[in-house]
Amino acid sequence: MLIVKIDKKTNLEKALRKLKTKVIKTKQLKQLRERKHFTKPSEKKRLQIQKAKYIQSKRTEEDQN
Repeated sequence: MLIVKIDKKTNLEKALRKLKTKVIKTKQLKQLRERKHFTKPSEKKRLQIQKAKYIQSKRTEEDQN
């Protein structure tokens, strides 16, 4: 659970901004989206291989230029 401490002087907008950055840094939203539906291990592996191929192709393309 994320906690953002607020003083009387602290602006509410600043506190919301802090909360947003904490959510992004801890990848909490990404986990929620991933766990929304069950994905089979074979499907996870297939997606991971696709991502690796894409990144590798981008790197080789970058090296050629």
